[in-house]
Amino acid sequence: MNMQFHTFDHFSSLSEALSQQWLDVIQQAPAETSFALAGGSTPAPIYQRLDQRLSKTSLQHPIKLVATDERWVADADAQSNEGLFRRCLSTSAPAHQWQLVSLKNTASTPEIATEAIHARLTEQFPAAFSAVLLGMGTDGHIASLFPGAPTQHDDLSCLAALHPQTRQSRMSLSLPRLLNTERIWLVITGTEKRKILDTATAQNLPVASLLHQAGCTIDVFWCP
Repeated sequence: MNMQFHTFDHFSSLSEALSQQWLDVIQQAPAETSFALAGGSTPAPIYQRLDQRLSKTSLQHPIKLVATDERWVADADAQSNEGLFRRCLSTSAPAHQWQLVSLKNTASTPEIATEAIHARLTEQFPAAFSAVLLGMGTDGHIASLFPGAPTQHDDLSCLAALHPQTRQSRMSLSLPRLLNTERIWLVITGTEKRKILDTATAQNLPVASLLHQAGCTIDVFWCP
Protein backbone atom coordinates (compact mmCIF):
# COMPACT_ATOMS: atom_id res chain seq x y z
CA MET A 1 0.00 0.00 0.00
CA ASN A 2 1.43 3.35 -1.06
CA MET A 3 -0.48 6.51 -0.17
CA GLN A 4 0.62 10.09 -0.56
CA PHE A 5 -1.37 12.69 1.37
CA HIS A 6 -2.03 16.19 0.08
CA THR A 7 -3.61 18.34 2.80
CA PHE A 8 -5.37 21.65 2.19
CA ASP A 9 -7.07 24.25 4.36
CA HIS A 10 -9.96 24.78 1.94
CA PHE A 11 -11.62 22.82 -0.83
CA SER A 12 -10.91 25.61 -3.27
CA SER A 13 -7.17 25.04 -2.76
CA LEU A 14 -7.67 21.31 -3.15
CA SER A 15 -9.53 21.90 -6.43
CA GLU A 16 -6.74 24.13 -7.70
CA ALA A 17 -4.06 21.55 -6.97
CA LEU A 18 -5.89 18.51 -8.30
CA SER A 19 -7.14 20.24 -11.44
CA GLN A 20 -3.56 21.34 -12.20
CA GLN A 21 -2.27 17.78 -11.71
CA TRP A 22 -5.06 16.54 -13.96
CA LEU A 23 -4.24 19.12 -16.63
CA ASP A 24 -0.59 18.05 -16.50
CA VAL A 25 -1.62 14.44 -17.19
CA ILE A 26 -3.68 15.54 -20.20
CA GLN A 27 -1.01 17.82 -21.62
CA GLN A 28 1.88 15.40 -21.15
CA ALA A 29 0.10 12.39 -22.62
CA PRO A 30 1.41 11.27 -26.03
CA ALA A 31 -2.06 10.15 -27.08
CA GLU A 32 -5.66 9.90 -25.90
CA THR A 33 -6.28 10.03 -22.15
CA SER A 34 -9.06 8.30 -20.25
CA PHE A 35 -10.52 8.96 -16.82
CA ALA A 36 -13.05 7.35 -14.50
CA LEU A 37 -14.70 10.00 -12.35
CA ALA A 38 -16.69 10.01 -9.13
CA GLY A 39 -20.04 11.75 -9.10
CA GLY A 40 -21.87 13.64 -6.39
CA SER A 41 -21.56 17.23 -5.28
CA THR A 42 -18.11 17.00 -3.63
CA PRO A 43 -15.90 16.75 -6.75
CA ALA A 44 -17.99 19.13 -8.88
CA PRO A 45 -15.74 22.17 -8.15
CA ILE A 46 -12.72 20.16 -9.31
CA TYR A 47 -14.42 19.44 -12.63
CA GLN A 48 -15.44 23.06 -13.03
CA ARG A 49 -11.90 24.25 -12.33
CA LEU A 50 -10.46 21.82 -14.85
CA ASP A 51 -13.04 23.07 -17.34
CA GLN A 52 -11.81 26.63 -16.79
CA ARG A 53 -8.19 25.60 -17.22
CA LEU A 54 -8.87 23.64 -20.38
CA SER A 55 -10.82 26.53 -21.90
CA LYS A 56 -7.45 28.33 -22.12
CA THR A 57 -5.59 25.31 -23.43
CA SER A 58 -5.27 23.76 -26.87
CA LEU A 59 -5.99 20.05 -26.53
CA GLN A 60 -3.84 17.80 -28.67
CA HIS A 61 -5.67 14.53 -28.07
CA PRO A 62 -9.21 13.37 -27.27
CA ILE A 63 -10.26 12.71 -23.69
CA LYS A 64 -12.51 9.82 -22.73
CA LEU A 65 -14.54 9.88 -19.53
CA VAL A 66 -16.67 7.35 -17.71
CA ALA A 67 -18.38 7.54 -14.34
CA THR A 68 -17.06 5.30 -11.60
CA ASP A 69 -20.74 4.57 -10.94
CA GLU A 70 -24.11 5.82 -12.12
CA ARG A 71 -27.64 5.84 -10.83
CA TRP A 72 -30.17 4.23 -13.17
CA VAL A 73 -31.83 7.57 -13.98
CA ALA A 74 -31.96 9.88 -16.98
CA ASP A 75 -29.11 12.36 -17.53
CA ALA A 76 -31.54 15.20 -16.83
CA ASP A 77 -32.13 13.87 -13.32
CA ALA A 78 -30.27 15.90 -10.68
CA GLN A 79 -28.81 12.67 -9.27
CA SER A 80 -27.20 11.58 -12.55
CA ASN A 81 -23.41 11.58 -12.44
CA GLU A 82 -23.20 11.62 -16.23
CA GLY A 83 -25.46 14.65 -16.27
CA LEU A 84 -23.14 16.30 -13.72
CA PHE A 85 -20.13 15.77 -15.98
CA ARG A 86 -21.95 17.28 -18.95
CA ARG A 87 -22.80 20.37 -16.89
CA CYS A 88 -19.36 20.83 -15.33
CA LEU A 89 -17.27 20.09 -18.41
CA SER A 90 -19.23 22.16 -20.86
CA THR A 91 -17.05 24.94 -22.23
CA SER A 92 -13.45 23.80 -22.21
CA ALA A 93 -13.01 22.06 -25.53
CA PRO A 94 -14.72 21.25 -28.81
CA ALA A 95 -17.35 18.61 -28.28
CA HIS A 96 -15.50 16.03 -30.35
CA GLN A 97 -12.53 16.07 -27.96
CA TRP A 98 -14.63 15.01 -24.95
CA GLN A 99 -16.15 11.57 -25.16
CA LEU A 100 -18.37 10.46 -22.29
CA VAL A 101 -18.87 6.70 -22.31
CA SER A 102 -22.13 5.88 -20.59
CA LEU A 103 -22.70 3.23 -17.93
CA LYS A 104 -26.37 3.15 -18.96
CA ASN A 105 -28.47 1.88 -21.83
CA THR A 106 -32.20 1.50 -22.47
CA ALA A 107 -32.55 -1.66 -20.37
CA SER A 108 -35.04 -1.46 -17.52
CA THR A 109 -32.52 -2.44 -14.85
CA PRO A 110 -28.72 -2.47 -14.40
CA GLU A 111 -28.81 -6.25 -13.94
CA ILE A 112 -30.15 -6.69 -17.46
CA ALA A 113 -27.62 -4.24 -18.88
CA THR A 114 -24.46 -5.51 -17.22
CA GLU A 115 -23.05 -7.63 -20.05
CA ALA A 116 -23.81 -4.99 -22.68
CA ILE A 117 -22.15 -2.27 -20.63
CA HIS A 118 -19.15 -4.53 -20.02
CA ALA A 119 -18.80 -5.00 -23.79
CA ARG A 120 -18.97 -1.22 -24.27
CA LEU A 121 -16.31 -0.62 -21.62
CA THR A 122 -14.04 -3.29 -23.09
CA GLU A 123 -14.27 -1.68 -26.52
CA GLN A 124 -13.88 1.92 -25.38
CA PHE A 125 -11.26 1.37 -22.66
CA PRO A 126 -9.02 -1.50 -23.79
CA ALA A 127 -6.09 -0.23 -21.69
CA ALA A 128 -5.60 1.14 -18.20
CA PHE A 129 -7.23 4.45 -17.29
CA SER A 130 -4.94 7.46 -17.19
CA ALA A 131 -6.41 8.17 -13.75
CA VAL A 132 -9.35 7.26 -11.54
CA LEU A 133 -10.84 9.93 -9.27
CA LEU A 134 -12.76 8.50 -6.33
CA GLY A 135 -14.62 9.76 -3.32
CA MET A 136 -15.41 7.77 -0.19
CA GLY A 137 -18.56 7.50 1.90
CA THR A 138 -18.65 7.53 5.68
CA ASP A 139 -19.25 3.77 5.51
CA GLY A 140 -16.03 3.27 3.54
CA HIS A 141 -17.71 2.69 0.18
CA ILE A 142 -16.15 3.75 -3.12
CA ALA A 143 -18.03 4.12 -6.41
CA SER A 144 -21.15 2.01 -5.69
CA LEU A 145 -19.19 -0.76 -4.00
CA PHE A 146 -20.78 -0.92 -0.56
CA PRO A 147 -19.68 -2.79 2.57
CA GLY A 148 -20.86 -6.39 2.55
CA ALA A 149 -21.76 -6.28 -1.16
CA PRO A 150 -19.80 -7.77 -4.08
CA THR A 151 -17.02 -5.72 -5.63
CA GLN A 152 -17.10 -7.60 -8.91
CA HIS A 153 -19.37 -9.85 -10.95
CA ASP A 154 -17.65 -12.74 -12.73
CA ASP A 155 -14.92 -11.21 -14.91
CA LEU A 156 -17.02 -8.24 -16.00
CA SER A 157 -15.82 -4.65 -15.81
CA CYS A 158 -19.03 -3.52 -14.14
CA LEU A 159 -21.75 -4.78 -11.86
CA ALA A 160 -25.25 -3.85 -10.77
CA ALA A 161 -25.42 -2.34 -7.30
CA LEU A 162 -28.09 -1.34 -4.81
CA HIS A 163 -27.71 1.49 -2.33
CA PRO A 164 -28.17 -0.13 1.09
CA GLN A 165 -30.36 2.65 2.49
CA THR A 166 -32.28 4.11 -0.44
CA ARG A 167 -32.43 0.82 -2.42
CA GLN A 168 -31.64 2.84 -5.52
CA SER A 169 -30.40 0.84 -8.53
CA ARG A 170 -26.96 1.68 -9.85
CA MET A 171 -24.26 0.51 -12.21
CA SER A 172 -20.69 0.55 -10.88
CA LEU A 173 -17.29 -0.17 -12.25
CA SER A 174 -15.91 -3.28 -10.58
CA LEU A 175 -12.98 -3.05 -8.20
CA PRO A 176 -10.60 -4.76 -10.67
CA ARG A 177 -11.55 -2.22 -13.36
CA LEU A 178 -11.05 0.69 -10.98
CA LEU A 179 -7.63 -0.70 -10.09
CA ASN A 180 -6.64 -0.97 -13.77
CA THR A 181 -5.29 2.57 -13.87
CA GLU A 182 -2.02 4.47 -13.95
CA ARG A 183 -2.93 6.65 -10.96
CA ILE A 184 -5.65 7.00 -8.34
CA TRP A 185 -6.87 10.28 -6.83
CA LEU A 186 -8.93 9.81 -3.66
CA VAL A 187 -10.76 12.98 -2.56
CA ILE A 188 -12.10 13.14 0.99
CA THR A 189 -13.25 15.93 3.29
CA GLY A 190 -13.81 16.21 7.03
CA THR A 191 -12.26 14.63 10.09
CA GLU A 192 -14.70 11.70 10.13
CA LYS A 193 -13.67 10.43 6.71
CA ARG A 194 -10.01 10.98 7.52
CA LYS A 195 -10.37 8.75 10.59
CA ILE A 196 -12.14 6.10 8.51
CA LEU A 197 -9.35 6.13 5.96
CA ASP A 198 -6.65 6.01 8.65
CA THR A 199 -8.21 2.87 10.16
CA ALA A 200 -9.48 1.31 6.92
CA THR A 201 -6.71 -1.25 6.65
CA ALA A 202 -7.96 -2.93 9.83
CA GLN A 203 -11.52 -3.11 8.55
CA ASN A 204 -13.26 -5.08 5.84
CA LEU A 205 -14.31 -2.06 3.81
CA PRO A 206 -14.28 -1.49 0.04
CA VAL A 207 -11.82 1.39 0.42
CA ALA A 208 -9.50 -0.99 2.31
CA SER A 209 -9.56 -3.37 -0.66
CA LEU A 210 -8.63 -0.44 -2.90
CA LEU A 211 -5.72 0.49 -0.63
CA HIS A 212 -4.42 -3.08 -0.36
CA GLN A 213 -4.73 -4.00 -4.03
CA ALA A 214 -3.72 -0.81 -5.82
CA GLY A 215 -0.72 -1.24 -8.08
CA CYS A 216 0.01 2.48 -8.15
CA THR A 217 0.40 5.27 -5.62
CA ILE A 218 -2.90 6.55 -4.25
CA ASP A 219 -2.82 10.32 -3.99
CA VAL A 220 -5.19 11.33 -1.19
CA PHE A 221 -6.49 14.90 -1.43
CA TRP A 222 -7.96 15.95 1.92
CA CYS A 223 -9.27 19.09 3.56
CA PRO A 224 -11.27 19.66 6.73
